[in-house]
Amino acid sequence: MTPFLHIHHTPVYVGRDLLDRVGSLVKPRGRVFVITSDALRTRFGNRVAASFEGAELITIAEGESNKTLDTANDVITQLLERGAKRDSMAVVVGGGMIGDTAGFAASIFLRGIDLVHVPTTLLAQVDSSIGGKLAVNHPKGKNLIGSFYPPRAIVSDLSALDTLPPRERLSGLYEALKGGVIADPALFELFERGELDLDEVVRRAIRVKAEIVTADEREADLRRLLNYGHTIAHGIEAALHYEGITHGEAVAWGMIAANAIAVDRGLLERDEAARIDQTILKYDPMPLPKLDRTEVFAATEHDKKNTGTSRVMVFPRRVGECVVVSDVTEWEVLRGIDAVL
Repeated sequence: MTPFLHIHHTPVYVGRDLLDRVGSLVKPRGRVFVITSDALRTRFGNRVAASFEGAELITIAEGESNKTLDTANDVITQLLERGAKRDSMAVVVGGGMIGDTAGFAASIFLRGIDLVHVPTTLLAQVDSSIGGKLAVNHPKGKNLIGSFYPPRAIVSDLSALDTLPPRERLSGLYEALKGGVIADPALFELFERGELDLDEVVRRAIRVKAEIVTADEREADLRRLLNYGHTIAHGIEAALHYEGITHGEAVAWGMIAANAIAVDRGLLERDEAARIDQTILKYDPMPLPKLDRTEVFAATEHDKKNTGTSRVMVFPRRVGECVVVSDVTEWEVLRGIDAVL
């Protein structure tokens, strides 16, 4: 099978009924360890493991509250106990939390072993599996402990999305919509019209992210555009202790917050902001509970994009074009938070 595209030297395979073919698409150098969750083991993990000869399964607990150093350490302990070596390969099957946590463990185990992502959620297929960023959370903020570690391959089976719960599917759709605002007006217009062929959405969203991370592997400049909506989203998630809201829903509100600041700055026309906001709201993100604006703001202060004393945020100029702004004031961040709270 020909890869859909490459990100540097990483092939990205996209298609249907690929779970049973992962072992034929990616040849291991040594032993294979398939890492997934207890819930996904029966649905997906066993099928992926069966595609390799002699693969062993490791399971971890799901949920953002388990995206921690302790969970990554548990993965490493199991790899050690089972005799994993430098030539072993970790095949991570699941959504963003599984991919991030188990992938991070693989990236630091023996200074890094081969890693393959098999994302099974829409959010993971269009966003978190693409680009080699891996991280776990710290009590002070999201994704503060992590690494850049390109996988050997990414295998996205679109048929895995057919049984996603509606809310989980929406979580991924908000990230795909974000890609349309950043760099693909045609992708945004699919959302605007409500004409969502999921296979096309996934492929277009993957291409947006792949082109950006290929041009900027380590988030020095261009790649920051992918954080549109994420500054205040991460603040919301931290203030809620990563419970009660999906990452995609937080990003939906974070985009609306960023749009409000962009309008105040004169970067974004009010009509264009309304167009983006209305398209986001068409997909009914979960309403935010009552939150303390100071807690949300405090979490944004730990945003990885900030440099020195500068606050860095991404704002749209129009659908298909965003800019990175490095002199955002405290008052502006609070203004954005107020716009959604």
